[in-house]
Amino acid sequence: MLKLSVAICTYNGERFLREQLDSIARQTRLPDELILCDDGSSDRTLQIIDNFASSAPFEVKSSRNVSNIGSTKNFERAIGLCDGDIIALSDQDDVWHRDKLEVIERAFLDAPLTGAVFTNGAVVGDDLSPLGYTLWDTFRFKKKQQSCFKKGRALEVLLNHDVVTGATMAFRSALRDIVVPIPVEWVHDAWIALLTSIYSKIDFIDKNLIDYRQHSNQQIGSVKKNFTDHKNVAQSITDYYAQISKYEMLLDHIRCLNQVPNDYAIGKLHDKIEHMEVRNSICTSPKIIKTVEATCELLNRRYHNYSNGYFSFCKDIFWGD
Repeated sequence: MLKLSVAICTYNGERFLREQLDSIARQTRLPDELILCDDGSSDRTLQIIDNFASSAPFEVKSSRNVSNIGSTKNFERAIGLCDGDIIALSDQDDVWHRDKLEVIERAFLDAPLTGAVFTNGAVVGDDLSPLGYTLWDTFRFKKKQQSCFKKGRALEVLLNHDVVTGATMAFRSALRDIVVPIPVEWVHDAWIALLTSIYSKIDFIDKNLIDYRQHSNQQIGSVKKNFTDHKNVAQSITDYYAQISKYEMLLDHIRCLNQVPNDYAIGKLHDKIEHMEVRNSICTSPKIIKTVEATCELLNRRYHNYSNGYFSFCKDIFWGD
């Protein structure tokens, strides 16, 4: 049997926290420990944690940050405090299905070479009423992308778009030295998923194992996108600079690790950065130049590999018209 740790980060979560904690306490396979890191809550969050800890059927360790460090660094801290073989991440406002940890543990036991797993989840309103779609609907994690994961090509999917929600993710603590530290510019789940896909194997469980709550106070959320929406040119240029910087940080992080990744992964990361640099250049180029540059990116399939295919191509061509 594996030792399971659950890491929760809290911040002013009094509205939904107790419901989430209770769902963890009802698991058919209880965690061996629950690690809670609070990021300076000013509401009743700490009182709720203390009340829960007094009667929880497993060990609860809680700590409070001296100053607010943000969700990414707070998750990094919580991950560092976990003693389990498996670290399952949790948000403060969802509800876990009763068999979540049992199913996740079985996935790791059945696949010793798998470094991380993630699941699907039903998206619900603040009152837990179903909204009619899932997390994978939101992130376009369809049969094609799932097939890539099963063939060991998860990195290709993850370099195109995020498909992993941290609240559904669990990973082996043996990967901790690979995924930390986590830069504040990254969301923790995307960072962990990418590094796991490079240095291990990341797999998925095709089952809704959480109710992922949508409400006005959450940090990120999971809203179904309208692909006719687009940002203005100035904002898009800013986004490209940020994306390029983030992936350069990832490469720097990899260079500092003792474990050397395969050349294929490094090549894909460089290719992603080059594609974003071209798209950044297209934004401010004259129409004829942007048409040529964008057409080249389309023909070499980097729009399909690292962006949203023909939609991204058309968006770049017609910006400013």
